Amino acid sequence: MYRKLTAALVAAGALSAQTAPAGWEATGMKLAAAGQYLAAADTFRAAAIDSAGKMTDDIAFQYWAQITPFMINELPLDFYDRNDDSAPDTSWRTAIASATPRPALAEIVRRARATRIVILNEAHVSPRDRAFALQIARALRPLGYTTLAAEAITMDQAAALGHDGFARLGTGYYTRDPVFAGFLREAMAMGYRPVGYDPPLPTWDQRERAAADNLMRQIFATDPGAKLLLYVGHGHIQESARPGRGDAVAARIKRLTGVDPLTIEQTTVTDRYPHNRPAYDAAAARIREPTVFFTGNQPLVLGYKPGDVDLQVIHPRRAYRYGRPTWLATLGGKPTPVPARLIPTAGRRLVQAFAADAPADAVPLDQVLLTGGKWAPMLMVPKTKSRFATQDAP
Repeated sequence: MYRKLTAALVAAGALSAQTAPAGWEATGMKLAAAGQYLAAADTFRAAAIDSAGKMTDDIAFQYWAQITPFMINELPLDFYDRNDDSAPDTSWRTAIASATPRPALAEIVRRARATRIVILNEAHVSPRDRAFALQIARALRPLGYTTLAAEAITMDQAAALGHDGFARLGTGYYTRDPVFAGFLREAMAMGYRPVGYDPPLPTWDQRERAAADNLMRQIFATDPGAKLLLYVGHGHIQESARPGRGDAVAARIKRLTGVDPLTIEQTTVTDRYPHNRPAYDAAAARIREPTVFFTGNQPLVLGYKPGDVDLQVIHPRRAYRYGRPTWLATLGGKPTPVPARLIPTAGRRLVQAFAADAPADAVPLDQVLLTGGKWAPMLMVPKTKSRFATQDAP
């Protein structure tokens, strides 16, 4: 069941078009829009997962799997193992074993000098992908890249985002993730102009066509030489033509601009899918930083046909410090103890940190989900005056 869901996510790059029951979906989305992360996640979980931890509803699961990492950064591997019915595939492991690793950022910078469009994708359940997007934004800025277009930013909120310099709850769905909001905040502080482009259209072809048109109109029509970092979900990264199916936005932008973009994929060879884990384990045993593998002088790209993407990034194994993923440090936050008065003695509590002067609808700088009676992980907060808020659940 989970294998089918994964395939749908990769193909569509977004939520499935299936119709979900109106009650839980409307309630959960309303709670999410109000910044009630814990209540929204619990609403989706009740519709998605049974008492044994098995998925019972694909659509509800998608919502739950996307919003829960906003609070805990990474879904636990045992959940994937319970809900993936696919057998491990060892063929990719053989390809990894004979390939040569290279540091990803250095290779990306080298290739980005030869183009002016860099396209990176994300898995919508993986805040780590957003942290890596910030690393790329930092690396590209000295090369003259100044425009950041993101699938997650709504067109009508992009101007307000640029004016404010930070994400609000109404900026977009995925940008309610503190990691995504941190990526945007830091990128804008470096001088990037945010652009929203993704239209809410019902079919893949309509959506990709309109997205490409929106990007052309908002960026290249006024600045043909603009240097763009385009951040997309899943399969929107594919730059080769797709016979019998509408082309992805990357392929359309390549055709419309005449520029061969640098396309970077980071969602396939991960520890999240038991099917892919033998290859991931083989790669992770050899790396300590985001890495691309090469066979001779050719980048190794697994799971895509030749010409779809240029580079495939594989991230190091999960590691933790202060009870948090170590990759969080790349966002610039400093370990900050949760105030003792906010640590619960029972139940679950989401502890949020905001800039002291942040408005009520700002996305948190960081947040941690605590359980009564258990050790409290640290918050990762930028050096700024902060205030705290909490959300409780049984």
